[in-house]
Amino acid sequence: MPVTDELVQVWFLFGLSGSGKSYAGDVIAQAKGWPVYHADDDITPAMRRALAESRPFTDAMRDDYFVLLADRIRARQAQQAAGQPLIVTQGAYKRRSRLYLQQQIPGLSLIWIDAPDAMISQRLSLREAGIKPESAAALRQDFECPPPGCLKIVNDSGEDHILAQFETCRGSG
Repeated sequence: MPVTDELVQVWFLFGLSGSGKSYAGDVIAQAKGWPVYHADDDITPAMRRALAESRPFTDAMRDDYFVLLADRIRARQAQQAAGQPLIVTQGAYKRRSRLYLQQQIPGLSLIWIDAPDAMISQRLSLREAGIKPESAAALRQDFECPPPGCLKIVNDSGEDHILAQFETCRGSG
């Protein structure tokens, strides 16, 4: 069955730091007129300390955060127009975190945002705020690639390229 906006209530964009999840989410949201929620804005204090110390997150940190995140997504859904999709951006490095969200949020569809390593490194080095290259390197070793066939956008070009790939994701089944 094709993926359609009637079936998908949440488009969840995940991937490595520097892959361009927030950028892709903003591009899609602007083009579609949908709300976007950059969930990294709500990471827990324990996760913020880990990032400041360039160390990876623990499973307990992730578990606490994803319970909170599921609640925040549901709250945002309750505030928006009926039938209007929500775009959420967040790393979601672990398969079990992504599975948890799919179990908790009906109509959540995952899209892996990826980019060439050289682009990711360049983007991280140019950041003035947010995650630093050292923290990103500590987290990268924890990333669990999604299974083959996962919806995917490669963020290696401009807005039109992102939107074209998103439309392909919307038409996939």
